[in-house]
Amino acid sequence: MPITVRYLNDDTQECAIRPTPLVSISTQHLKNKSGQFGATYNITLTGTILSDLGFPLSYSTTNTVFNYADGSAPSSLVGPYKSFDSTVGHSAIDKPTGGILSYGPQKQLVPWNYSLDSIFFKQKVLRALFAQDGQRLEISPVHNDSPSIICFPRVVSIDFSEGVYVDRCDYTINLEADTLLNKDLSMDLEGNPLRYDAANDALLNASGVKDIYVAASGGFIEDFSDNWSLEVDEGVGQTMGGEYVPRTYRISRNMNATGKTHYAPNEADTEVRKMEAWEQARDFVQNRLMRINDTNPAESGIKGYPNIGILDKLGSGSLNLIEAYRGYNHTRTETIGVNDGTYSVTENWVLSSGESHENYSMSISSDLSAPFVRVSIDGNIMGLASIPPSGIEYGGLFGASGNTFAGSGAYENAVRKYFEISNSGKFGMTSNVYKRANNSVAVQLNAQPTSVSLGMNEQNGEITYALEFDNRPVNIISGVLSEVISINDTYPGDMFATLQVLGRKTGPVLQYIGGRTEYKRDLSIELLMDYTEIPYGSGRKSLLLQKPSLVEPVRTQINSLIEDLSPRYEPGIRKYFIGPPQESWTPKEGRYSFNISWTYELDR
Repeated sequence: MPITVRYLNDDTQECAIRPTPLVSISTQHLKNKSGQFGATYNITLTGTILSDLGFPLSYSTTNTVFNYADGSAPSSLVGPYKSFDSTVGHSAIDKPTGGILSYGPQKQLVPWNYSLDSIFFKQKVLRALFAQDGQRLEISPVHNDSPSIICFPRVVSIDFSEGVYVDRCDYTINLEADTLLNKDLSMDLEGNPLRYDAANDALLNASGVKDIYVAASGGFIEDFSDNWSLEVDEGVGQTMGGEYVPRTYRISRNMNATGKTHYAPNEADTEVRKMEAWEQARDFVQNRLMRINDTNPAESGIKGYPNIGILDKLGSGSLNLIEAYRGYNHTRTETIGVNDGTYSVTENWVLSSGESHENYSMSISSDLSAPFVRVSIDGNIMGLASIPPSGIEYGGLFGASGNTFAGSGAYENAVRKYFEISNSGKFGMTSNVYKRANNSVAVQLNAQPTSVSLGMNEQNGEITYALEFDNRPVNIISGVLSEVISINDTYPGDMFATLQVLGRKTGPVLQYIGGRTEYKRDLSIELLMDYTEIPYGSGRKSLLLQKPSLVEPVRTQINSLIEDLSPRYEPGIRKYFIGPPQESWTPKEGRYSFNISWTYELDR
């Protein structure tokens, strides 16, 4: 049973160890409470160094190789210190025949006083042969047809037993490998828990992939942990249908793995690839973070995104979370330990039943200087992002099978929430903001706020708003933000003359001349039109023909208001006259004013 090491993975330096050491292979199954995630094969070589027999060969102190017992000089030497004869095949060991050739052609002519030197030299050669991880090791039958087992082990230790080293020295070499391969460089499917099923193995082999080194779990690791935590976030909440839901939750997940440096041949078997331990840990962790199930896409996110399935694990029996809860503001932080072969990812979510957080406060005020009750409401909307850190849209991961979840950003969700509570920014009786303010006082508030202030932070996905309502009467004219109607009545007074007298210390002389002054009424209407209804433009139609007195229904409403407030309906009116009306229109600002005055006469 020859054991051959391909020194430095150079196929021209095949080093067969003689005498062949005993081989022991044990399997260490890697598992934790979640199940088995790999295996390590511990390979132990227990052999003997003979001072004048076997490979590696012995050299003299002058760095000259000793001849064989038949007098021939070793040729085609390979390996460390040129100590292995590549021309000696596995079947070239002769049985003892007596005489000088009784030990076969591998026996060297080593003087007895050089035995210690020979053993120490062979120890040095073995240390050099196993000084590098990932060298190809073959265990072959004696007929040398083909290897039975091929592996690319990592070296754990080399131990030489104590002794006087007169003619022999025992040694033990401990190796470990992640896979045992056959002569075709295919993985041992029966002995490795990370094997693929037969169908996948046949498919991969058919495509030319000889070493199935990428296991079903994603990588070769020593150990891993996957920890979840769920905590209540009392500081924020969200409003749903006008009602405040005070609680949201924070989910954090920490997943870390310690990888194993793995060696495997490439597809052409021309070189050995080294896969770093931290890369194996990374592949394992990332594979478990988001495992896509092509057969049933609806189950793909159970092990990754906490929108389906995971709530059953975290909230079942304790929180009783409603189905509307899902994860937002997903962030990932990765830590790579190149030297110790570790990789970890920390994920955080905000678990919410809505796409945003909203907090608001209200204050109520009134004073004798104003006739109205004022309600101020200040709010903050913090949008929640539903886009994964990679920005990729996963088909069918967060909903029913076959659906595609298109994530949205935090600011987009904040804007959507603001439009929801403000009736798309138009407010009015149906807006949630007005309902909150109106329900806080005993009077009926005007549905149109007296002031609106907005603050937007797109980078943070945040919108702040400040509004003020009062209980002023509702507007008479439709489509206006505010209206001011002023009526000024002037009643009759005495008619008198003012006579200036020079030098009169008490001022002018007032002389009643008989009669009374006229009745007068002044009407002023000031309107601020809704900017969304103004057709901004530069032509006559936009600048002139869109003023309120020409556009229905505002035209009719203004005319009706003027008619109702004119003195024609005063009791005892005999006649009245209209002064020149004045109309002002600022189309760019939507400001309109109309002034008219009447002079009228009563019958008494």
